[in-house]
Amino acid sequence: MLYHNDKSILFFNGEFKNVKDLRISPFNQTLHYGYGVFEGLRAYNTQQGPHIFKVKRHFERLVKSAEKIYINIPYSVQEMIHFAYELIERNDMRETYIRPLVIMDKNMTLRTQETEKPNLIMTCWKWNRYYPSNHLKVLVSGWRRPHPRTMPVDIKVTGNYINSIIATREALQKGYDDALLLDVEGYIATGPGASFFMEKNGRLIVPPLHNIFPSITRATLIDIAKQMGIEVIEKQFGVEEVIEADGAFFTGTAAEVAGIESINGHKLKANWEDTIGHLLHNRYKRIVSGKDTNFLEYF
Repeated sequence: MLYHNDKSILFFNGEFKNVKDLRISPFNQTLHYGYGVFEGLRAYNTQQGPHIFKVKRHFERLVKSAEKIYINIPYSVQEMIHFAYELIERNDMRETYIRPLVIMDKNMTLRTQETEKPNLIMTCWKWNRYYPSNHLKVLVSGWRRPHPRTMPVDIKVTGNYINSIIATREALQKGYDDALLLDVEGYIATGPGASFFMEKNGRLIVPPLHNIFPSITRATLIDIAKQMGIEVIEKQFGVEEVIEADGAFFTGTAAEVAGIESINGHKLKANWEDTIGHLLHNRYKRIVSGKDTNFLEYF
């Protein structure tokens, strides 16, 4: 994937500069210890120009993530929204993925330095699809999600995603497209970078929030499904139940809505094109591009 070229512009601490001109200390806590936070946003091409979906919610979550691990971002939500739109304009893009990242400065201890200030970097690139298809072959990972009392699982902390990377690599090495992780109690939790939905008997079933990341896209799809008259149930469920599902899908800002064909080699009962997930996939694409006037409140 091409993340940048010689003309790519990024935002760094109040300035816009060429990517090749960025200099970051190799002695910072984020690089060595995973002490930082990030967000992921998508801008879609609409009749009114580029529109960043749920932009305020995403930057509010970035601030919440930082505050929960004792980092104070030196910009307001509104300022960061302005920076994001200017970043899109300076890179002459209309559809793009945007990555704000808060990293720390030079500090090789585990303590806070009185003079240290967090750095805000914001980049963007063209990211058409996260997953290769809507017919994913998924492995239930041997790795489990962290317990909520060991790490905050409800925010986007950089260090948390080591768990996601090793689960993904395990799945790929075994010939699957991605992984599905259990929580510490053995219930289905989430994909490495996306929320999980299961379809059974015309209803959607999702893991409850207490052990998973509260995805903005997950919440949006639950609201859309309910408005469409689709029942959504939040409950704990295990591997035995999920491999007997009619359908399933991953969802998130990067993933959008991506269908799952099989889990642990067990093909799900319904074809993707006949599932509620496929219906929501098409509706979501229309909503984020501003074409579905019946769901403008989600736009």
